[in-house]
Amino acid sequence: MNTRTVWAAAAAVVALAVVPACSSDDSAATTTTSDTTTNATTTTTTTNATTTTAAAAAATAADLQPQLDVFFDPTSTVDAKAAVVENGADLTAVLEQFNGVLAGYPLTATVGDVTGVDADTVTATTDVAGPHGGAPMDLTFTDVDGTWVLATDSTCSILEMGHLSC
Repeated sequence: MNTRTVWAAAAAVVALAVVPACSSDDSAATTTTSDTTTNATTTTTTTNATTTTAAAAAATAADLQPQLDVFFDPTSTVDAKAAVVENGADLTAVLEQFNGVLAGYPLTATVGDVTGVDADTVTATTDVAGPHGGAPMDLTFTDVDGTWVLATDSTCSILEMGHLSC
């Protein structure tokens, strides 16, 4: 094989490798490799899926709001709260304490913008309000067996505001 053929093959590989770099995340990417000893070229195409869009589409504010309504309702049972929280069965004692805190200091939460993190996780900007005002919080929700639940880290962050630890 002469030098000109090797340079032409190398230029083709570089050109094909650069083109996908300019494409969007939703398009197919093509990788081309050349074997100069056999003069063979192999092309592999892969598709990049945008999982954050899929996760965001899978959960909406309307999907997440009922979980927070139960979580912040001081009359909800501990079992009901545990059902809307990731690993809720492990948190029943602290959820019981949280009900006591809520009885004396009621809180509400309103889910706003939902952003996909991955196929099983979303983050929701949520306004948490009490008798003395409120503040936005980014709360994470996880899909567990087809149900969106408040992620453990977010649950613990809320509980810590009431001086409770997970």
